[in-house]
Amino acid sequence: MSELKGLSAYKYKRLAEEALKNSIRLHADSILLYKAGSFPSSFHLAVLALEEFAKAKWIDHVYGSAITNEGFGDPAFEQEWLWLLYSHTEKQYAFVAREVFDFSPRLVRFIKSKKLEQKKQQAIYVGLEKVGKRIDTAGRISKPARIKEADAKQIISLVNQELVEVFGLIEQNETYFGIEALNELLYPALRHFLFAWPHRSGLKSRTRFLKQHIAKMKHDA
Repeated sequence: MSELKGLSAYKYKRLAEEALKNSIRLHADSILLYKAGSFPSSFHLAVLALEEFAKAKWIDHVYGSAITNEGFGDPAFEQEWLWLLYSHTEKQYAFVAREVFDFSPRLVRFIKSKKLEQKKQQAIYVGLEKVGKRIDTAGRISKPARIKEADAKQIISLVNQELVEVFGLIEQNETYFGIEALNELLYPALRHFLFAWPHRSGLKSRTRFLKQHIAKMKHDA
């Protein structure tokens, strides 16, 4: 059996770069589908864009930590971490995890309970609901048409708000990501596209949700 090798620095950079590039592409496609009135597919792609953006930031964070500390560490441990990038729910939570108090507690609960992933699947497939390990044959048939305009608009707005924030930080500080190639992907020509989206998600605010999180923590204590 061959010795397990760690991921090279080059591949860390390329993975992050391609993930961010894909996130921007998916975000643009979700807006096109939204404007065409295909709201379930638009919603589905918007959540995928969210996941790919979270993946890019996650890889960038791990890469930055490695090069400023003790290297990339044990390949076996690295394998465990890399497998997390294949989990939709882990990437969805990673989107909010590092700034969790800035996001709506309701959104955080929705993600942690795996309901966002369930809704993403409902947006693309026809089927019956699962109850534990059983298929609910007496329940309603799930149809993508149940995903409405407001659903797609909110998730698109959430992803767009995040991209706009990062774009602004790059303009202000000339950098945001540790992997320089990621900063270059949010180039000035994207400004019109990102800032043209007229809606807000209502799901992220640096001042609005902190008290709600604190109140919940006190209630749960």
